[in-house]
Amino acid sequence: MSRAWCVSLCLLLLGLSSSALGQPLVDAGEPFGLLPLIDEVNVGDPADPHPVVHGANSTSTIRSLTLGGVTRPVRVMTMGPQAKSFSYKLGVGKGLQAGRAYLLVVEYPDNESRLMAVANKGGDKFRGFSTGTSIGDFREQYAYPNPESLKYPLSNQWKQFRQFFYLHDRFVPIVGQRNVEDTRRPEGPAQGFWVSVGHFARHGGPTDKGTAVSRIRLFEVPNPSSLDLAIHYPPAPLPRRHIFWREEMNDDTAICAQGAQTDCQPAASPGTWFDYRMKQAKFLGIDTYGHDLMEFGYTEGWDADSFSAPPWYVQPRDPTLWATAVSRAAANGFSVLPYYEYTGAIAGERLYTNTRCSQDAECKSISKWHECIEPWQQPRVCGLRPLGEQRRCKPLFDRNGDIYSPIYWADDNCVDVSDPDALADVKKLMDATVLHFKGQVNFLGAWFRTRPTDLPVSFSPEALGRFSSDTGQSVSRAMLQTDLALRARYYAWWFGKRRTFLEAIRDYLRHNGVANAQVLFTPYPEEGLPTPEDLPDMAVTVTDDPATWATIDDQGCCAPGDTTTNCCQYRFPPTEPAVFLQDGTYRKAITADVLPPTEHLNRSWGEPFNSFPPADPDGFRTSEGVYLTYPFNRLFSVADPTLLGRFRGASGLAMVHHFPLNEDDGKGNYAQDTADDRYGNWPMGGLWGYLSMAVDRQGPYSMLAEARAVANGDPTLLGYLEASSISRGFPEYTRAFHAAFLALPALPSTVVPGAASDAEVVVRKMATAQGNFYAVVNTSMQSKTGVNIVLPGETQPIVDRVRRAVVTGTNLSLYPGQLLAWQVGGTEGVPGPADAGSDPGCVDETGVGTARPLKGMDDEVEVVQGCGGCGSTGGAGTLTLMGLVGLALMLRRKRA
Repeated sequence: MSRAWCVSLCLLLLGLSSSALGQPLVDAGEPFGLLPLIDEVNVGDPADPHPVVHGANSTSTIRSLTLGGVTRPVRVMTMGPQAKSFSYKLGVGKGLQAGRAYLLVVEYPDNESRLMAVANKGGDKFRGFSTGTSIGDFREQYAYPNPESLKYPLSNQWKQFRQFFYLHDRFVPIVGQRNVEDTRRPEGPAQGFWVSVGHFARHGGPTDKGTAVSRIRLFEVPNPSSLDLAIHYPPAPLPRRHIFWREEMNDDTAICAQGAQTDCQPAASPGTWFDYRMKQAKFLGIDTYGHDLMEFGYTEGWDADSFSAPPWYVQPRDPTLWATAVSRAAANGFSVLPYYEYTGAIAGERLYTNTRCSQDAECKSISKWHECIEPWQQPRVCGLRPLGEQRRCKPLFDRNGDIYSPIYWADDNCVDVSDPDALADVKKLMDATVLHFKGQVNFLGAWFRTRPTDLPVSFSPEALGRFSSDTGQSVSRAMLQTDLALRARYYAWWFGKRRTFLEAIRDYLRHNGVANAQVLFTPYPEEGLPTPEDLPDMAVTVTDDPATWATIDDQGCCAPGDTTTNCCQYRFPPTEPAVFLQDGTYRKAITADVLPPTEHLNRSWGEPFNSFPPADPDGFRTSEGVYLTYPFNRLFSVADPTLLGRFRGASGLAMVHHFPLNEDDGKGNYAQDTADDRYGNWPMGGLWGYLSMAVDRQGPYSMLAEARAVANGDPTLLGYLEASSISRGFPEYTRAFHAAFLALPALPSTVVPGAASDAEVVVRKMATAQGNFYAVVNTSMQSKTGVNIVLPGETQPIVDRVRRAVVTGTNLSLYPGQLLAWQVGGTEGVPGPADAGSDPGCVDETGVGTARPLKGMDDEVEVVQGCGGCGSTGGAGTLTLMGLVGLALMLRRKRA
């Protein structure tokens, strides 16, 4: 036995729990290698001892399936008018330990188009994945998910969804709750945790073929910090790229953020839970921690009272959460990017005077914003509400309540970016949440995002006066309602004010000690991609097979109870990608290129363009350190290099992957849920209670949109708007992409025409004094072999910055969406030892990954996904860890 093998074995031992010592070691694929198998459910075996629990209205059958020469039994659920699921409890009596790292593996046949959802209650993880032509996200969910159906290749092999996670202290049952006060976690590690697999109702994805699973496995991951992705940043002084994320749901119930008085049972303490998320991110190769500090304008876990007298923000029930998160981010080595859905100060204590009043007019001598307010059980006096509640914004047209949109929970408050008081207010916000902590952690800057009517175009008398003062043009609402040219000038002025507002935030942070602070602004309230109310061309299914979509069984598109005959035509009108791109539909959706006509503004229910104005990217071309984020998800969203280029500012391009929420509001009570008038909007039909879940494409296709983003736009900041607690089901591809992305400098790049022998492989160059850097991207859905790269003018060796090895650039094999980071010349352009775990390994012709038979101690060897690792896997002949220890000691004794 080699010394390297003994050392590796000893290292594995160091992090093992006592329960794992007697477990068989099984190769779990890259980057995990050999892991102790803690529990296994042979889902397709009726004799498996784990009881199966079906959701309401769910049935399954077992059949045998042969793929790639391997026959396995599978449990199958077919599509129907309602969602279906089955659940198993894993780890019962297996010695599970809270805080340890585990790997959940769901094995499935990659032979048909499917959407499968996976709920892992051990870590509060929900994640879905789609294959083939499935649109993935549920079409009928609350927010439109911009369906796209493309012919992603199927490998006709057995594949694995693999989710790395840290085990919580307490677990929710199969049915979860949305509200904090209802959250109960009755069981802990000794009782095991539930894993559920299922699929959405047919009307949300009419091409899907349902659920099929062969087995579910649970591994322990010893010494998980050894799997933290090694990042080789570019040499100083070159600027670094960053990857960040933000989660929409899960935190309130996971840590009972509203306080102990709610009777909520947390999954873990806040500090521990933050650690779990950050360790997950380090495993995935994410270097910047994003954290909600405002959601729909409300404070999220930070101390407001210490930084301003009333009127300001309400003090949250637990104002220490942000401080805890900052300390944990610092301990875990993260940069930090706080996230704000800013609408001005709201919900805090009013500022009361001693002036009695009976109506608002009696208070205007104090200021135009003072109102006649009744304090709790006291006479009415003149008072001042917080800035956002003063609602200094006014829409262009009159309507009841001066509403901008029908979204009542977001329309009550607003702030006018042209108002000097708005800048004063946001500076106090920066004092409380960034500058107070600037000595504790490295802040990347601040990330702002609008929800409906947070930062609307204002036509108030004050805003009109500022326009007149700045331009010398007299103006009134009546004039703007009818004069299109004047209205266009007003919009241009207002967009300039928005840019100036963001630049002032940048300057305030920099002048007060946050070096090189960056300010990001996401002008889109949607969880999915922007879909303006008045752009019906976005409400289509982008597909490379319109004929199939035009002939889908119409009833398959109808929600339960819908007996109409045009469901597919209404819900899934097909259009081809080339037509969608040529029409500039996505450009119109995300920019202010086309200003709204009067009839789109003068409506009783609102004026959405003014409620959340889209991007004006051309206005930011010379803005340094300020970004309008580019939203992407579907492949059509990263297909236009010109559009991507318009969002590039002086400091680079920031792109954010918008994951639809697939939000389900059920209670787990079938009779009650089906009677709810929103039932048809719930992806899982209430079977798992409340959930919010992102959906990935399977395998390498999970990063294909990011890869095409690099090829067509080359972002320098990459973010993820996650639906809930972050995880990935195909982490090897996420890690490989992130390692290469972060190894390149945050500098502009140019495409090197004809550098690759294959036209679908794109090469981009960044010239620097520290050498030339290259991004090599396979943009195809197919694997590429025999690719040759020629870099004009280069005479020095090519160094792969991730592998730290010299490469020739010839006869390359690239899987779909693969990104390589190369350097030629420069002080760091020298070969070194390769880093394990940043390459997903070998791939077959489909690019989804090939199976490598592993040689064991006997002939019973399984076929497993992944390329790498070592050891035997299988049945009775599998070595236990204790057996390997004994073998190692015996061989060492013989050598002595």
